Amino acid sequence: MADIVGSCQRFLEDAARIAARVRGSNELPKTTVRSLIWAPSGPGGYSGKELTRDEMDFYGIWDDIRTSVVSCQSWTDAKNALDAFIKARDAKPTGLWDQSVERQYLLPLLRLYFEDMSSFVYDRRRARKAVSTMVRELNSPEVEVLGIIALEGFEAHSQFHLQPGLLLRPIKQDELLELGGKEGGVPVGTGAHDQHLWPSEDWWICEVRVRCPRGNALGWNRVHEINDKLALALRVFKSGGVALGLVTIGASTPFGGGPEGRGGQLKKIAVGKTRYVLSEEESRKFRWFWRRFLNVMERPQHYLQVPIRRHGVAGTRSEKEDALVDYVIGLEALLGKDDERTELSYRFRVRGAVVLAGNGRRDRKKYLRDLRELYNLRSRIVHGQPLRPEDLDTYLPIAEEALRRVWNWYFRRWYEEDSNEAGIESIDADLVS
Repeated sequence: MADIVGSCQRFLEDAARIAARVRGSNELPKTTVRSLIWAPSGPGGYSGKELTRDEMDFYGIWDDIRTSVVSCQSWTDAKNALDAFIKARDAKPTGLWDQSVERQYLLPLLRLYFEDMSSFVYDRRRARKAVSTMVRELNSPEVEVLGIIALEGFEAHSQFHLQPGLLLRPIKQDELLELGGKEGGVPVGTGAHDQHLWPSEDWWICEVRVRCPRGNALGWNRVHEINDKLALALRVFKSGGVALGLVTIGASTPFGGGPEGRGGQLKKIAVGKTRYVLSEEESRKFRWFWRRFLNVMERPQHYLQVPIRRHGVAGTRSEKEDALVDYVIGLEALLGKDDERTELSYRFRVRGAVVLAGNGRRDRKKYLRDLRELYNLRSRIVHGQPLRPEDLDTYLPIAEEALRRVWNWYFRRWYEEDSNEAGIESIDADLVS
């Protein structure tokens, strides 16, 4: 450990000396005037990142001194010592160590050392503190993974936590600039060099913080899972056309935290829908809903999983016929039993009408007609018969809302059950009575 600290302190000493020589002065820039590197892309959009003069000067100096620092003796000592430190503790960051030791370790160390300094001079006490901070973080068995999920077309009364480490909030000004990036927007997909996702002032952010054992990808996988489950939860909670996607993910520590990612694509959870707005009361209800929803979706098997996945897929379909089939299949999974082989259409519409009408029995006839037509349309699509566009336009919203309401009926009442049989028995008992 003493070798590591000594090598890193010599690295900082050489870096300060070389930086001052390259600059021609020990003084650090004092101005904080901002310079816009890339112009705004349009109303509410940003295509670049504003850098302070301090930041631009730092990056420029680092580019100038990097070669000299890498070739000096203290850099070699530091690299070898850090390499031994990482290997001895089996904490090698996946995919990053061999690529850029200086970017993941020495550059963050240099930035930490120069933070709030007024001149490029070597300060032994400051160097020890910076190196101790780095070693403490490297020695930690866990890192915090931070994922940023962007929501477009979403609005809530105010920011709120869904659970510890999961915050829904408006986008911040510095995130608008950061997500603009030097390349002009967040890249979309692998190899899509000319496609970018432009951040907007009306975006909301789901900030996900997950603790992860150092050296594996469990935290990264967890953030991706939350992104997928959040889309399904919003979809089944109420109607609305929010688009969302994971745009950045990485460790919150600057020192060898693990792989970083930027990019992705915002996907609509319901094609052609209006904005997704949560009132203050709905935000409170959604917090309760989210906890129970996660419990259902993270079980090895649960009878509510298949219907909600059908509901989610249907909202992203480009063809209306495919979406309608998804909705009806989801309803069939909730309104029928595995051992039933006859009168499927009858059971489908009668049981569905009971759930949808609730206590208003006079409405059952209306729902009987709607569900009968939905089943007929589904059968015609499956057998390759063409449908009139006006029929799809009329019955697709009915199918979507029917599946949402029936699913939530089971979710509220038969949440702990292993199958839908208790719900079916309750419906059939209501019919008999």
